[in-house]
Amino acid sequence: MVSLYTTLWMVTQAYAVPLGYYGSADACQSVAKGLALPTAAQVLCVPSDTAMPLDYRSQPQALASQAAAPQQPTASADIANVSQKGVPFIGDPNAPVVMAYWFDYQCPFCKQNEETVLPHLIDDYVKTGKLKILFKDYAFLGPDSQTAGFAARAVWEIAPDKFYEWHKAMYDHQGDENSGWAKKDKVLALTKTIAGIDAAKVEQLMHDHAADHQKAIEADGAEGAAMGVNGTPGAIIGKQLIIGAQPLDQFKTAIYGVLSAK
Repeated sequence: MVSLYTTLWMVTQAYAVPLGYYGSADACQSVAKGLALPTAAQVLCVPSDTAMPLDYRSQPQALASQAAAPQQPTASADIANVSQKGVPFIGDPNAPVVMAYWFDYQCPFCKQNEETVLPHLIDDYVKTGKLKILFKDYAFLGPDSQTAGFAARAVWEIAPDKFYEWHKAMYDHQGDENSGWAKKDKVLALTKTIAGIDAAKVEQLMHDHAADHQKAIEADGAEGAAMGVNGTPGAIIGKQLIIGAQPLDQFKTAIYGVLSAK
């Protein structure tokens, strides 16, 4: 069979996570060679003739433990090394604490994080000028995740003040993974409901800047993987790595640690 694309996978004994999709094996290998990997991890380039070379749903045990188990800081996790250039964000650009937040719009654990953690972080730290949140793509659940990522970057380009409202609306309307809720027409229809965002311009930018968006999404994923982010949601505050839908207190402790060191 003819391969439709090649998927870059990061594999450990506990889980397998797709990091990106490429048009050729050579392109995949080129990215794989440049990755700095977590301990005991390897990368594989897997040709696929189907929509997903491995079924995300076939790994419930690994994903459940990944979402529930607190993560310890790793030597490679350091907010000082996270790129902020062109990255969507909310908060004071010069806030004393920066949190890098990796997510996938189709990830149900991210939706949980959006509902139980982010609102409190925004009220207590973003609105008070203490925290800046960087929104980093980790779009690994299929083509619709990539499409949503393209739309997010287009929204940021034309209406940065509306980005978080749009971002929240995506999670408010999240459906089952790869069920079609995040296809381009559905995302654009949702975009039209948010005042201040020109959905036609978003669609045009998704087309015109597709190559740039793809590179940026892949760069976000590779950057996260190099710092120990192995699934979504994932966050780095200072040198603290937080993986999975963790309790609010874990984020507050990390933020306090940075603030107290200032």
